[in-house]
Amino acid sequence: MPFFKNGPVSLFFTTHGSPSHPSILLLHGWACDAHDWSHQIPLLNSLSLHVIALDLRGHGRSSAPPSVSEYSMRALADDVVALLQHLQTGPAIVMAHSMGTIVASILAVQNPDLVRALVVAHPIYSGTPDALVAMSRVMCEDPIVAPETCAEFFKSVMYTAQTPEWLKTWHIRRVLGTDGVALAGCSRAIVELFGKVVGQSEEAKAFMRKRRAPRLVVATNALPAAAAWEEELGLGPEDRCCSLDEGTFSHFVDSERFNAVLRDWLVRRGFVAQNAGEGSLPQ
Repeated sequence: MPFFKNGPVSLFFTTHGSPSHPSILLLHGWACDAHDWSHQIPLLNSLSLHVIALDLRGHGRSSAPPSVSEYSMRALADDVVALLQHLQTGPAIVMAHSMGTIVASILAVQNPDLVRALVVAHPIYSGTPDALVAMSRVMCEDPIVAPETCAEFFKSVMYTAQTPEWLKTWHIRRVLGTDGVALAGCSRAIVELFGKVVGQSEEAKAFMRKRRAPRLVVATNALPAAAAWEEELGLGPEDRCCSLDEGTFSHFVDSERFNAVLRDWLVRRGFVAQNAGEGSLPQ
């Protein structure tokens, strides 16, 4: 069954490929779901990886707890721990986007035995936009308006001139159908972590330096300081940091380039075989 209960929360997930293969867990961003990885799942499957694509609580087809207090980033990370333990996968590569990069980083610090490597796309833990702080306050005061408020935020902040209209339409319809309490709770959780896990404070940097797993960082021009901040944290010999120019959703809009970077790093780090997935990418 593609549902797993962690206490009262029902989590929707799918798996792709043989469970005997090394696992990679995919974590989406705020107001999104695991469909966002549709351009990457076929590639990862071709690389002989066991792919686990999860809808975080309150998103997609997972259930939505009724209180904003039930959406802390650590609560989301605890859901991931419970799922991985349930599946008995062993250490997994964790690939995350946007809000998911906070969840993945908490997981890497607090449960390093479960994280073999990190791939963080559009990492948002380097800072919290003022617009998100203001929006979070509005949504928490009245979660009923959260979907419409979030949709306006997406329209004004999340896209570039290269973002196709079909993608905007799909995103906005999905945002409008997302539980308002979940949207408010997750935004509040991100804001509350500012200065501790998220942000430019020394406390946040010290937390992120506790991540020991090799990491691939794919920054975007939507957060131009993210790559420099990651380098300030320190990059080891197995780490790589690069930037893409297509904004928050580069793994959609520039999926071929994103996938090429991803495959190259997985091969170079020895997570997949050199000849795995040949022919799945343009030469």
